[in-house]
Amino acid sequence: MTSQLFSREVESFALWKAQISKDIRAYRLWLRRNNLFSPESDLRLYHLLETLRSDYVTIAFAGEFSRGKTELINAIFFSGFGQRILPSQAGRTTMCPTELFYDRDTRTSYLRLLPIETRLTDVTIADYRTMPGQWVEIPLMADNPAEMARVMMSITETKTVPIDDAIKLGFKPERLDVSETDPNKVEIPAWRHALVSFPHPLLQQGLCILDTPGLNALGSEPELTLSLLPQAQAVVFVLAADQGVTASDMAIWEEHVAQLKDRPNLGLYAVLNKVDTLWDELDSRKKIEKALGRVLRSTSRHLGLKESDIIPVSAKQGLLAKVREDQALLLRSQILDLEKLLSDAVLGNRRQALWQGVVQEAAAHIEDSLQVLGGRHTQIEQQAKELEQLQGQNHGQLVQMVKSAQAMQNEFRRKHLALTPSQRLMDRQAQILLDLINNDVIGSLIDRTQSRLVNAHTTVGLVRAMREFFAEIDAIVGDLSHQAELSNRMAESIYRKFESEHGLNKFEPRLLPARGFRRRLQEFIHDADELPRLMQIALTFESVSVRRFFNTTVSQITQFLQAVRRELVSWGQNVLAPLGQQLQSQRALVEQHLEQLELMQKSGATAAGRIRALQTLQRDLGGELASGRELLQSLRSPPPEAEASNVVEFARARR
Repeated sequence: MTSQLFSREVESFALWKAQISKDIRAYRLWLRRNNLFSPESDLRLYHLLETLRSDYVTIAFAGEFSRGKTELINAIFFSGFGQRILPSQAGRTTMCPTELFYDRDTRTSYLRLLPIETRLTDVTIADYRTMPGQWVEIPLMADNPAEMARVMMSITETKTVPIDDAIKLGFKPERLDVSETDPNKVEIPAWRHALVSFPHPLLQQGLCILDTPGLNALGSEPELTLSLLPQAQAVVFVLAADQGVTASDMAIWEEHVAQLKDRPNLGLYAVLNKVDTLWDELDSRKKIEKALGRVLRSTSRHLGLKESDIIPVSAKQGLLAKVREDQALLLRSQILDLEKLLSDAVLGNRRQALWQGVVQEAAAHIEDSLQVLGGRHTQIEQQAKELEQLQGQNHGQLVQMVKSAQAMQNEFRRKHLALTPSQRLMDRQAQILLDLINNDVIGSLIDRTQSRLVNAHTTVGLVRAMREFFAEIDAIVGDLSHQAELSNRMAESIYRKFESEHGLNKFEPRLLPARGFRRRLQEFIHDADELPRLMQIALTFESVSVRRFFNTTVSQITQFLQAVRRELVSWGQNVLAPLGQQLQSQRALVEQHLEQLELMQKSGATAAGRIRALQTLQRDLGGELASGRELLQSLRSPPPEAEASNVVEFARARR
């Protein structure tokens, strides 16, 4: 019994993305067919297609050791293999953060393991991803579940090291098991991070699963908290129903998870696992449900979550029920309730993000092109009407029409020339924006901060240095946001000028997300700049933890600024493109019309042939306009809502 609910909804989501990609590719052909193609706009459309192609939907599981996170992943996603794929037996739990996905670039199955010793460097995991030689790679036999499960046991490997070495690697000895043979040594994970790629249907369609170990790993790997967890569409915080919310649970929640509550497009949920430990055949169902209700209310109070966002499940019984195809046990495990909640939230959040980021931009492109083509259609209609007024071979009228067309040609040349200084103005403004966040400015700030960290001799000094860095970055992006708002007003002013003075159709320029720049940066800063976390990191300044924390933050901010630079360059090149495209289209039609009028004047031909040609062109353009509107309608069609699961509804009725 596989997870049909997830499969159905992920497949529906994948089909929706495929349809968007199909519409964008059709639009690129439509542009070429109608002589509206430009390299700059085509590059932008290509980037939108790449966004869809490389899109992953991520669900992250967090919580303390032995809460059943890995068993939950096995139950939801991998029951179709008929056995556990990820190691979740007692005493053999996931020892390092593990990402499960399908590598679309290599299309291969593998387990890649990053040695724990890489923690002694200040290189981030993101950077290590680009260094395949640093990983230990083991091929996976995706068609042999038993062999794949055996290889996956590598994730649980540990090694014994002196306590001082464990501290240098970022571990807290009190959270490690002491060696049975040497009290001065402790057991630590052998691996820092694991990447698992194999062609599971859900993973092939873009699902990514992040399985994290307990508090010790979260505390010593800032990338988990600052990057991987915030990038997920849903974070599932796993607790044990028989233990409630323990002190270590609260430490993980408060230090690494709670701050994600207000992040847009991210769902945060808690799972009370192991509810089967509350099942007592000697107690009535009513008494069991009453006990579970008390645990739910207590968990809600401790975590500050709504009870509807806390799902009690038995991952163990859910996995067993799916493997045995036991419908009654499946319903009692309540695993389907969690699947329904996650599929709705995760895919809903990702749909919303793609709608805002890809669909709306592509739709704006199409609307602009339809405006230009509509103007061309109107212009041809007017040309045909003028020719229809010619009576026979009225030479005088024809001469006058030639002069009028020549005047219009000169007028469009003048309009096109008038756009040049406006484009120079926007180029200068884009450069001003780029100069505010150029590599030299940001690199100098990073170097100064690293020097402060090296020279800081107290915890307070370390915290102050990092907070000064956050403040300076925020000030830089604040200036950028202010200048971006000025740039937007300049663009709007140019558009209004060309509408009023040059008679162009009304267009709305593509505006920079001025306030969004700063808001996105402040999300990074908010996650990193929390006094408890800074103090905790700073207190371990004898090790590389501080540098790793700082480098992780810098990596996040650097990637953000690189994306902003690309956005600024694209904006500067394309912000006035709709005006230029409209002018070019109208000018080309006037020149073509003038050429035909002059030909008629020389040959003495009547207007009938030219009128027929214009009418044919009108019909063709009408068809192209209809085709473009259909593309726009298809692109804007809301994604199909997943069907309600009768099984889930029945399960809820049983609760």
